[in-house]
Amino acid sequence: MITVEYDRTWWARLLSTCFTPPLLPVVAGAAVGWHLTRPHPYGLLWGLGGSGSWALLCAALATTGTRMGWWPSPVPSQRGPRLLLLGMSLIAAAAVWLVCGHLGAPPALLALGRTALLLTTLVLACTSASNISLHTSSAAASITLVTLQVHVWGAVLYLLVAAIAWSRLHLRVHTPAQVLLGAGLGTAVCTATVYLPL
Repeated sequence: MITVEYDRTWWARLLSTCFTPPLLPVVAGAAVGWHLTRPHPYGLLWGLGGSGSWALLCAALATTGTRMGWWPSPVPSQRGPRLLLLGMSLIAAAAVWLVCGHLGAPPALLALGRTALLLTTLVLACTSASNISLHTSSAAASITLVTLQVHVWGAVLYLLVAAIAWSRLHLRVHTPAQVLLGAGLGTAVCTATVYLPL
């Protein structure tokens, strides 16, 4: 017989697994890229190429680090391994952004590409003090970008951010403060990237 607690844990694991930090930024990058350059399809390709390349590099770093024994899982919870992985992810984000700029990505998409650099830098800084939730910061940033750049109805997807936050709390990976800090930071960084000329 399946207990209610087991059922909730199953859902929490499913949400945490399906919405690992690199996934939603790729979807958001594709949606925003397509929206800002339509009817031409090249924006979709730039959005997918830029965010997808960064996500693949981050996934490769996380997997390689796990295989090499640098951390116990692809999403490490200990501060030292998290700082190392985030530092490597920041270098990957900078490299992808520079390559996209060199290859002639549309300026509007390059400007939004700073989001990955800024958010990863701030999460890295916050991680030295607290185990901020990467899942909620990534989800909130992605949903904010879609809401502000594609359509206001994207705000409905904040329910997904809430569900991801619940999953991280239910699995006891983060405290409520760490989840709220992640969501708040992701939302603030994307809002600033869209509205403030940097």
